[in-house]
Amino acid sequence: MDKVNLENNQKQLRYVAVYDKLFKMINEGIFKDGARLPSEPDLAKSLGVSRTTLRQALALLQDDGLIKNIQGKGNFIQKSTTDKSSGLEIIDNPIYKCINETIDDVEIDFHIELPNDYMLQILQKKTAVCVVVDRWYKSNDIVVAYSFTLIPIETISENNIDLNSKEELLKFLENDIYSRSSKSTIEIKHSASGSFTAKKYSLYSNGQCHLIQESLYTSTDNNPAVYNKHYLPLDISSIKINSFK
Repeated sequence: MDKVNLENNQKQLRYVAVYDKLFKMINEGIFKDGARLPSEPDLAKSLGVSRTTLRQALALLQDDGLIKNIQGKGNFIQKSTTDKSSGLEIIDNPIYKCINETIDDVEIDFHIELPNDYMLQILQKKTAVCVVVDRWYKSNDIVVAYSFTLIPIETISENNIDLNSKEELLKFLENDIYSRSSKSTIEIKHSASGSFTAKKYSLYSNGQCHLIQESLYTSTDNNPAVYNKHYLPLDISSIKINSFK
């Protein structure tokens, strides 16, 4: 592997020169889709740069979606994914819009409980009981996203949902609520609690997540029919919003 000529890039930051070199190698197919990059010591040595400079360049490549880091395994060339033309400006399940992995299974569990002050504040109305739902999104048996959901019992009744059928509840949360919603409110935050919030499973990655808080409305009042908290690991998700004027 050719070393990076830093002398010809005196006015250019060193990590930018390394980024440009790796970017070119990836696009020329020297590193194939899904291939593991050499270890950091080996790659830094072959490029003739320090590990600190290399890590800065790798961080930029991760930001641009060209590589991904799998903890304990190394850096991998990001596999090509189908372009998702629509973003969060369209009312739909944000998990499928934002996660970069192929989801092949969704596990659901739920329980019913009396609403506490937090639930009443979120739902913005008094309700006799709440349905509290957990969903774990899996890719090849690895949990790659998690959703926590609050549903007032009135939403269950109005939509004739049979709580004896987890499949029916899952279909409602994954599809029906989005087609029936007239509007939604989304707030995007950073969360460091993904690793323990997901309860019985450990989320992929180190717990650093995009947190998408989503309220879905099916009527003109200000009371959410469904409230979701979606946790998506930072290194396998991206958020896209198409703005119009």
